Amino acid sequence: MTRRAFPVSLAVSFSVVVALAGCAHPGRAGSGQTQSNVPSPLVDLGNDASDAAAASAPAAAPPAVDPHATAALDSMAQYLRSLHSFEVDADTSTDVVLDNGQNAALVRHAQVKVRRPDGLRAEITGNGNVRGMVYDGRRFTIFNQKKGFYARTDAPPTLDGLARELANTWHIELPLADLFYWGFGQQDDLALTSAQALQLDKVDGRWCTHYAFRQQGADWELWIGQGRRPLPCRMIITDTTQPSRPRHEVTYHWKLGVAFPASTFAFHPQAGAREIEMTPANKPPFEDAE
Repeated sequence: MTRRAFPVSLAVSFSVVVALAGCAHPGRAGSGQTQSNVPSPLVDLGNDASDAAAASAPAAAPPAVDPHATAALDSMAQYLRSLHSFEVDADTSTDVVLDNGQNAALVRHAQVKVRRPDGLRAEITGNGNVRGMVYDGRRFTIFNQKKGFYARTDAPPTLDGLARELANTWHIELPLADLFYWGFGQQDDLALTSAQALQLDKVDGRWCTHYAFRQQGADWELWIGQGRRPLPCRMIITDTTQPSRPRHEVTYHWKLGVAFPASTFAFHPQAGAREIEMTPANKPPFEDAE
């Protein structure tokens, strides 16, 4: 049965693969109606009809892109970029669309360990398999345990450089890249057609503010932690280009200030694994469709 995978990297222009500077926020000024500061003669005369009309007049619509919502994204991005060593576990559910149009969820667990500026280990578990990537500041490796192969290549000396090279040359996105490169040298919120803050929710024991965003082809929601650590708690992306509106959902669990041994970022192939050539592709081998 054919299945179409939900595009996780979905342009959420929250997107490409969180930045060094804040974003500009176009389209926010002048969103409300201009009001005159000259008193109306009718109001001065105490005209009841004008009072009633003023009371019934609709309030000015709030801006479609609420600057408080995009400012929350910027604050999250700035905080994430300040982290030097951390581990994040992510429980994910990604819809595929079956031939009959029904959505079916693929459940995965991702564990990402990061030591800036030059260490990354990510393992994605699901369907009885472990796929992953390892980076030590010199070499980048991807592997698929179930299929028994790995591929590696020389890499730039920093994670930021690696993210750009993987995206541009190999069409590979680092796990959580959408979060860590929001605003990276571009105005991501230009793509937003709607952004708003909704309410305060509790996500896995953490108080998080719920935000909703919209852009062409995607609706997405983000819960950001309250307080001095504005970490992402949960994210939902809905593909609005397909009738069944498939979704990608992630819940994040963070550990900060982790001291990793050097072996964390060293790759040792499993017994019998074979090395294959790493060539550009639409998606990395460890994301091959099951």
